[in-house]
Amino acid sequence: LFSFLLITVTAQEYEYVPFPDSSNVLWSEMYWKSISEPPPSWVYRNFKFFDEDTIINGIKYHKLFISNNIEITRENAVCLAMIREDSTKKVWMRNNTVGIWPSTNENGEYLLYDFNLKEGDTIDKEEDHLFCQSDKIILDSIRYITISNKLRKIYYFNYRWEIWIEGIGKIKGVVFRSGDLLTNGMDNDLICFHQNDTLLYYNSGPYGIYDDCVPSFVLNDVPVLSNKSIKVYPNPATEGIICFENLEYDVLELFDPNGNKVESYDIAGQENYSIDVSRLTKGVYVYRLNSKGFIPVSGKVVVQ
Repeated sequence: LFSFLLITVTAQEYEYVPFPDSSNVLWSEMYWKSISEPPPSWVYRNFKFFDEDTIINGIKYHKLFISNNIEITRENAVCLAMIREDSTKKVWMRNNTVGIWPSTNENGEYLLYDFNLKEGDTIDKEEDHLFCQSDKIILDSIRYITISNKLRKIYYFNYRWEIWIEGIGKIKGVVFRSGDLLTNGMDNDLICFHQNDTLLYYNSGPYGIYDDCVPSFVLNDVPVLSNKSIKVYPNPATEGIICFENLEYDVLELFDPNGNKVESYDIAGQENYSIDVSRLTKGVYVYRLNSKGFIPVSGKVVVQ
């Protein structure tokens, strides 16, 4: 649904697309629970505005609703947060539940997006509470994409999971916050975004596991994760070797603390596999196990 432009975009061709604020939009997302939790391993949910506004401290907000149902309605949804965009292209959010996140300004708001960032700009954790993995993140690049014959900006940060699409939000979810509540960190995916009943964004996921905006395994209530319990040891790794047991996956990937892929291993047909981490810098790494027909399993390993 996207086409990347390899041309120079002029000011006349590009026009900013504001963040949605009316009931004609719908975000469909998937949250993946920890492998230690009982099945099903997934929670499917929808986010939507219902043209319900509220005034707090003289500021107008749009109420964002959430539902775990396949189809979101006003009757089965609850208000998650209040959202507004200001004149500087910053999108602010107030929690509907006190204590989930710290507020970041005098209005008790949390900065969700800043679409006025330039390449090289940083966002400091202490100032905006946007991210947990690092004290700051850096906007690496801005590209232009076409969606329904209209140019939009797509923002790439120095963390691979932080990608913002103008007028839509993050590819990990509309109110996704890295590594923390509200959408439970890295195990979240924005599958589809609709506006005016038109599909503008679609993510098929690894190995095409999301075969529709409502995946077939959700419709059929089918647990898609392996029943095997994966064993990873030693963890922390002190001797330079990490062993994985009870596997039935095709690919093992390892990511460094910044989210960059370090290695990819072909483990198809192997129930046990060991990797050498002796050359890696000390720190916390994320592993991910992929296989067609299965949802990726991820976890953390410590290299000492």
